[in-house]
Amino acid sequence: MNRKTKFTYLLSLILCVALIAAALSGCSGGSAQSGKDSASGQSKILTMATGHEINTLYPLNMDPQNNITTKLCYDTLVNYVDGKVVPSLAESWSFSEDGKALTFVLKQGVTFHDGKPFNAEAVKAVFEFAHLNPNFGGIKAVANLERVDAVDAYTVTFHYPTPYFAYLTDFCYPEVMTLVSPSVLEEGNYQTMKGVVGTGAYKYEEIKNGEFVRFVRNPEYWGAAPYYDEVIVKYIPEASTRVQALKNGEVDMIYGNVLLSWDDYEQALALPNVEGLISSTDSETRNLVLNASGQYLSELKVREAVAYAIDKKALSQGLTYGHENAAKTLFPSGIPYTDTVMNTTRTFNLEKAGKLLDESGWLLNTATGVREKDGKPLSLTFTYDSGEIMNKALSTIIKSQLAEAGISVETEGQEMYTWWKEGVAGNYDITIWNTEQPYTSPHNFFTPMLSASPHTLSLDVIPEGDAFKNLIKEFQTTDDPARVTEIFDSLLNISNDEVMNIPLTYIKEMIVYNKDRIAGYTFTSTPMFFDITGLQPVQ
Repeated sequence: MNRKTKFTYLLSLILCVALIAAALSGCSGGSAQSGKDSASGQSKILTMATGHEINTLYPLNMDPQNNITTKLCYDTLVNYVDGKVVPSLAESWSFSEDGKALTFVLKQGVTFHDGKPFNAEAVKAVFEFAHLNPNFGGIKAVANLERVDAVDAYTVTFHYPTPYFAYLTDFCYPEVMTLVSPSVLEEGNYQTMKGVVGTGAYKYEEIKNGEFVRFVRNPEYWGAAPYYDEVIVKYIPEASTRVQALKNGEVDMIYGNVLLSWDDYEQALALPNVEGLISSTDSETRNLVLNASGQYLSELKVREAVAYAIDKKALSQGLTYGHENAAKTLFPSGIPYTDTVMNTTRTFNLEKAGKLLDESGWLLNTATGVREKDGKPLSLTFTYDSGEIMNKALSTIIKSQLAEAGISVETEGQEMYTWWKEGVAGNYDITIWNTEQPYTSPHNFFTPMLSASPHTLSLDVIPEGDAFKNLIKEFQTTDDPARVTEIFDSLLNISNDEVMNIPLTYIKEMIVYNKDRIAGYTFTSTPMFFDITGLQPVQ
């Protein structure tokens, strides 16, 4: 998640040290072959790079770097395409008149990779198990379940205590709401599974720790047969080494902003054998959260000054070569319920920032260049997830921009779980907390604020904090589009008025590939996740 993407649902990650490396059948040694064909000249092989080992393909606990592989081996009941929910393992669906029951009619003739049948009983088992997992608390389609009924062999009904406008879109999470074989689940174990067994086009076949993971074509796949016989994902932790591997032909492609910075992208394009593409659809928003409960940012004028001191256009050019547009609002255009007129618009204005800080008593010490009040410097702590390749560079640019306003910033990269845990505890002044994917926005950006996001403590101190929390609770119990629109209008304006968030740029995904082996790629409307069906091989 969220990308974010989004680590709110990863409470169990600290326990997830290793997943199923020892439990996988076929987990033997071996060598990963690169290129379109194997030594025999027959097997068609795609080789791509990752920065983390692919040994945590447990739904919900997936590392964002696994976004390149989740759709290889897993399917969901429904998918989100161009703003609409479309069939996948479910052929159709319907709600009861009161909105409290959601019924899916399932595709027939589908089997899991272990040969077990995909049917209503399997769906019931998977989601009853997920409902008991406390980490699904923010996903109301699971958390709110009263019961799941297998109506017949291929019809399943989910029952809820209240209606909710986002139940159906919650089922679109490709890395969370995946269908796994019930045989890999263990009662009470929410950190690991007994294997990676889905219904997807590829089977998780082999892992060689520290080197690669190999996926092989699923001959029983229910959909169109994929082009490649095998997909090999090589573990290459250093970004520069990944680009070098692409140059040398060790890998065929690198995908996504988690693995590629824009510097990497431009460097790769300079190579004679490499082409690149950028998604036309925005993936999510690079976003800063300000801690209103902290020592320095408790005053609104200081938070406003921070917002005015950030030059988003310069950030766009300096960080992304202009590929990512400066963000005017919290969510990219086209996200439902977010076409809101803001009460206040803030654009880069150093003079305005300085005036607000003067009014707050933070006066510039010309000797140090840092503002002070009562003998204390205005020094902020900026934390970020060090596993996200763009975050360090982003924090460095923000530090430089705020210095122009007399605000000192100390940046601190943290391991993912530490960053999330410290953020929820309020141990930061500024942190990076990107928005959600289109199918989970805006609701699952706001829902965690009640208990488990960097915003949580701020809601206890801002003037409209209680009203804000009540609005979040209300939208979770209604499917009335008009009321949902009103609620998000209010939430977005309060967030903006109180400078809880500072949206920076709208994230684009990218791919670089060896043009001798790959002819092109078509991004989906949820470009965070690599979809092998969009890849056009050189024939």
